Amino acid sequence: CYQCGKCSGGCPVEPDVEVSPSRLMRMAQLGMEAEALSSDSIWHCAGCGTCNGRCPMGIDIVRVKDALRKLTREMHYGRGSLEAWTFYEAFLDCVRNFGRLSEIGLMGAYNINSGRLLTNVRKAPWFIMRNKLGVSPHTIKRLDRLQRVFERIEEIEGK
Repeated sequence: CYQCGKCSGGCPVEPDVEVSPSRLMRMAQLGMEAEALSSDSIWHCAGCGTCNGRCPMGIDIVRVKDALRKLTREMHYGRGSLEAWTFYEAFLDCVRNFGRLSEIGLMGAYNINSGRLLTNVRKAPWFIMRNKLGVSPHTIKRLDRLQRVFERIEEIEGK
């Protein structure tokens, strides 16, 4: 990375984060571990890949952010990052199990895994009565294909 800033210029979430993609890359280059791992931008990344497509050096910035997210968990880097990681895992588990997001499944898994079992329970009936939340998740056709993708990713990552 030679700090051209093209990644930050095209990032749709850059205006809403404290550390831009180019600044995060500089932190990684300079070994500024604490600053990079405590950055909110690794959790707010949409994963759209715009930064990757704009990078003249071909750096996979999305993958760098994925690696930083994993490091926050391995290094037990602050409660905020652990809560974000818990949400991240609940989201991926929901997609893996149903092929799409299930709000009830996501919030249930997050509340259980974060230790906040009854968070938002009082709000649920209001949403359910107005058909804002589905009680049972809908599963996509050919879920087996998506699960094979997840298995392949885990194989590549060495899990």
